[in-house]
Amino acid sequence: MAPPTGNVVDSQAPRLVASQLRWDLTAEQIEAMAAELTESTKLVYDRVGAQERGEVSYENTLKALADVEVEYTVRRNMLDFPQHVSPCKAIRAASTEADKKLSEFDVEMSMRQDVYQRIVWLQEKAESAALKPEAKRYLERLIKLGKRNGLHLPEETQEENCLILKELVDLRAQKANLLGFSTHADFVLEMNMAKSSRTVATFLDELAQKLKPLGEKERAVILDLKRKECEKRGLDFDNRINAWDMRYYMNQVEETKYSVDQNLLKEYFPMQVVTTGLLAIYQELLGLTFHLEEKAQVWHEDVQLYTVKDTASGETIGKFYLDLYPREGKYGHAACFGLQPGCLLPDATRQISVAAMVANFTKPTPDAPSLLQHDEVETYFHEFGHVMHQLCSQAEFAMFSGTHVERDFVEAPSQMLENWVWEKEPLLRMSRHYRTGSAIPDELLDKLIRSRQANTGLFNLRQIVLAKVDQALHTQTKADPVEVFARLCEEVLGVPATPGTNMPATFGHLAGGYDAQYYGYLWSEVYSMDMFHTRFKQEGIMNCKVGMDYRRCILRPGGSVDASDMLRRFLGREPKQDAFLASKGLKVESSSVPSA
Repeated sequence: MAPPTGNVVDSQAPRLVASQLRWDLTAEQIEAMAAELTESTKLVYDRVGAQERGEVSYENTLKALADVEVEYTVRRNMLDFPQHVSPCKAIRAASTEADKKLSEFDVEMSMRQDVYQRIVWLQEKAESAALKPEAKRYLERLIKLGKRNGLHLPEETQEENCLILKELVDLRAQKANLLGFSTHADFVLEMNMAKSSRTVATFLDELAQKLKPLGEKERAVILDLKRKECEKRGLDFDNRINAWDMRYYMNQVEETKYSVDQNLLKEYFPMQVVTTGLLAIYQELLGLTFHLEEKAQVWHEDVQLYTVKDTASGETIGKFYLDLYPREGKYGHAACFGLQPGCLLPDATRQISVAAMVANFTKPTPDAPSLLQHDEVETYFHEFGHVMHQLCSQAEFAMFSGTHVERDFVEAPSQMLENWVWEKEPLLRMSRHYRTGSAIPDELLDKLIRSRQANTGLFNLRQIVLAKVDQALHTQTKADPVEVFARLCEEVLGVPATPGTNMPATFGHLAGGYDAQYYGYLWSEVYSMDMFHTRFKQEGIMNCKVGMDYRRCILRPGGSVDASDMLRRFLGREPKQDAFLASKGLKVESSSVPSA
């Protein structure tokens, strides 16, 4: 059983501090404030780094760094966010340049060996044993981050690292070895839930084994479609699936077995109806109340600002912006930006969290409303889930606020909330035909819900192939990407790689920040499905008690607690893979998720 629900807001919570963000800065002001920010922040680091061993204390070392981190984070976001959303080209350019300079400053400060040494001295002092749990976690995190930057190594070794950072797979392995890790994957995964490459390997192997029967059934369906098409066209049938066949026949499966008229369906998802329904669902589930600020200062007339209050206490917990339509120069995808961390300030008051959801949905015109595809509704629900994670967090330190959780868990809370766009009750609450006002017909709704299982075996087996390629390149020395990819395509997917091609060369995640972490997409989805089916599906998808448990156990801690502990509190047991496999159409015996 999950623990009982209580009032999420602490009655003894400190006084709240509102948003410190502003969006009326000129290009010149952005440039000047970026320079001022680096200067004032460096002064704090200099003071900490200049202390004698006997002088270091919680107040002048750990708290000093935590306090400047809060101020730096808010002001930095205020300076670099406009590059994504400002309608003014000059401001976007100034923001981009400020982001570049601040990123260089971030690296410089992260390599301050003098500051790292003072943190180590503090940990060695007796007073560190008396720190509160989150402060102790913050201290340990700073030391771990310092070691990952090599600050504990001799100075000459810290300099073979500078060269390492300029190279990729081979040099990543050398860096990991210097820092005492067997492989680059183990270096990266230390900070994740999985903790080690061995855990990831076990996870991927077990999942592949369980999904293979489903993949075989789907391959048989595709082969039958290919055979019939060859007969119809008078072509020779080679009785195999080639890589170039996959997308074509997977689309055929969706059109024949799961025929959903997407153009008809989107007529039931006008933007205003979806937004109203989505906001109502989130408010009801999480015990929140949203208030639209009519005359808020925003960066564009399309943007709306909402204040979020805890319904039970009436206390403000944060604010969020919705910037949903495309315009020239704007960020081209959908994302949640944390703009102001919800955390304690130097005077022990609490700063509220502020976040922005940025998207590019079709803009309404005088003649037609904005109509969303169902996958856009899913994206909307997912990204807004990140917004709620940012706002509902109640961490003390900025480092642990909002979505600052383990990398392989960060998507799980929002992936869990995607399930609402595949369930009848919430779908009906956020849909209505844009002309007639009628509800989605049952037949169309049923087809949509069934279509979720289209090609799930092959899709997820391909994800496992990519995750295994990623792991192989970061655990094996001198691994040949082409050979590894070709072998795994045959072994796992049962579909040969296209001869003469080099798919890993186009696999941007390998160099784009997901190195040794591509498995995280599947890893987090396993947890998301376990949370949804164990609590919400069993107790009611609009059950407010479960929603409040979710807010308290999963969203409220931010990154101040290990994700595995949060999951156990919410589930009342160790996580399992069963719900994930069932969502793909498989029935299996109970199985736990591999632990570190």
